[in-house]
Amino acid sequence: MGYPVNAPNELSAVLFSTEISNLTTTRQNIALPSGAKYATLSYRLLPGATATTSQMAKFCLNAASDADADARLATTGAYIPLYQGEDVTISAESGSLITRLDVIAAQAVGSEVTSLRIVGGL
Repeated sequence: MGYPVNAPNELSAVLFSTEISNLTTTRQNIALPSGAKYATLSYRLLPGATATTSQMAKFCLNAASDADADARLATTGAYIPLYQGEDVTISAESGSLITRLDVIAAQAVGSEVTSLRIVGGL
C-alpha cells in the first residue's frame, strides 16, 4: 500500500482568483505575500474576437524586483510561455511558495479581446 499522494492543486487551500482582460506588452504584477501553494493560468481569446497570429503570454515566478521580472520576461528560457487556449498549473513546495507572478503579452494585440485568468490556493 504506500503513502497517499495528492497533487498540490488538490490540497486544502484558500482560493484566490484574478483576471486580466486584454493583456498588453506592459508587465502586470500579481503579488501573493502569504505565498501560494499552486496557481493555474488560463489564457483565452474571448468568443467572437479575432485572433492575433502567434499570440502568447509570457510569465515568470518569484522575481526579486521589477527589474528582475523585466529581464526574465525578455530572456528566452527565463520565462514560461502560455499560448492562447492553453492552461498551465504551477505548484510549489512548502519552503518556496509562489509570492509573485509577472506576466506580459509577447506582442501588441491590437483589437484582440483576451482574458488571462489566474486561480490558485494560498
